[in-house]
Amino acid sequence: MISPNQVETIKEQAYVGAPSILTGVCKVIPRTIYDIIEMGTSNYNAKLGLLLLNETDIAKIIKEKTGQEPKIEEIYPLSYLLQSAAHADMFLLELQSAFSTFIKEDVLLLPKINSVLVGPPQEKRLITEKNFVDFQDILRIQNRKEVREASPENESAIARKFRLKREARDAAKRKQQAKNGDGQSLAELLEIAETFGIDYSNKTLYAFYGLIQRHQAREKWNQDIQMLCAGADSKKLKTKYWGESLKEK
Repeated sequence: MISPNQVETIKEQAYVGAPSILTGVCKVIPRTIYDIIEMGTSNYNAKLGLLLLNETDIAKIIKEKTGQEPKIEEIYPLSYLLQSAAHADMFLLELQSAFSTFIKEDVLLLPKINSVLVGPPQEKRLITEKNFVDFQDILRIQNRKEVREASPENESAIARKFRLKREARDAAKRKQQAKNGDGQSLAELLEIAETFGIDYSNKTLYAFYGLIQRHQAREKWNQDIQMLCAGADSKKLKTKYWGESLKEK
């Protein structure tokens, strides 16, 4: 799993548009807003969503297809994707395209050994079930999504089952909270960026959303200061300086 130090490094790389390294395998490229709009936001989200499927997502797909509840502890995302690709040529092409969106080398799917070959065959650089978790986490960070909790070494099947069940419950809560929020479309955020004078076209997705949040925090700070000067109660206003960390304390 990716360490906290590596997470910070990947955030910095994602901000400036530098690739992050999947150790021993390949560079993972953060995409710019221009790239995403050029390929189509829905198309980009579909490719990203495919690569970020986790056990909970797959269990839901299997239940919808078969009507039966699968054993979540027996699901492994990369294996599921590759075995699905082995039985459907169109899905194989979609999966290959998804990997190629973020890896700028030749990519070959190898369902027989549940691996993805990157680069020349003789170099044997493989994405396997083991390091696919790190690959997904790099993509999550680059796209400002939450990194999953690290699984313990030598995790037992029963421990894995309960961990995945807990993650599924937490994900459902976050999804409901997101539905209750005031989500804005990318087009609306681009309008905000234009208003703030952000040159968004060459910014990565990570940098773009960070800058939007920072500018909105600055606007709120300015409004709060004006209200305080007009006599507002500072205890009720709970003003937060826009230059502080935007993470909730």
